[in-house]
Amino acid sequence: ILIDYFTAKGYDLATLRGSINYDPISKLLGKGKEIGDYAETLKALVEKMQVLPKFKCVAVNALALNNAGSYISQELGYALAWGNEYLNTMVEAGVPVDVAAKKMKFNFGISSNYFMEIAKFRAARMLWATIVKQYEPQCDCSCKMATHAETSTFNMTLFDAHVNMLRTQTEAMSAAIAGVDSITVCPFDKTYETPDEFAERIARNQQFLLKEESHLDKVVDPAGGSYYVETLTVSIANEAWKLFLEVEEKGDFFAEVDNGDVQKAVNASCEKRHTDVARRKEILLGTNQ
Repeated sequence: ILIDYFTAKGYDLATLRGSINYDPISKLLGKGKEIGDYAETLKALVEKMQVLPKFKCVAVNALALNNAGSYISQELGYALAWGNEYLNTMVEAGVPVDVAAKKMKFNFGISSNYFMEIAKFRAARMLWATIVKQYEPQCDCSCKMATHAETSTFNMTLFDAHVNMLRTQTEAMSAAIAGVDSITVCPFDKTYETPDEFAERIARNQQFLLKEESHLDKVVDPAGGSYYVETLTVSIANEAWKLFLEVEEKGDFFAEVDNGDVQKAVNASCEKRHTDVARRKEILLGTNQ
């Protein structure tokens, strides 16, 4: 239907950019819905979308892990296993790796940990390239990770909603500096109501500030060469890679989601983060008294 619509409008299919969000595992991960065998659907979708070479159609929605309270290395490690699950499924179904890899897109969340988020995206590109190279693609361009970043709802506050504008701005800035392909800034009132016109306008303008006034789109990898960021990048990459290998050794990402191990691990991280915040508040209140 999408292809027919573009064709009817007279668009040049070879130049159109965009994506659709086919991600069967997310249904199992978030809602526990049985998804059955999706290999043939993946293959058929990718082959159909070949007429739109710059369109992505297979998504890894690691944003769900971020919003559920996962740690940064945890989000990345599971995202890599998630992506490898889809890539391996498509290759085994007969889709060339160069075709399969170029149709994938990773949707990450952005937490408030400014420098670590910069490092996460840099580590993600490095590790995904390592994974894709094991499938021996004909072109190195197939190893490039397409990344979308969305500000997290995990740390949004209900009690002073305008503070969320500050939080989402620093989050968007870290993603921009890290060199993601696209960004979504969540409106500051998203947590308690349907965003109104003002909130939507502010969210859009936050991105324009980074592009038009800060010119963050003019420099490739501005954090490159920073000892601190480079060290963080290596550290996060090592931790994420350990988790990726752990998942692969146990079987694959689908199996880990199906038996509930991924959900348990993320829920445990979320609980620990809440506990740590409560403990810090107690310490601060005790100090003030």
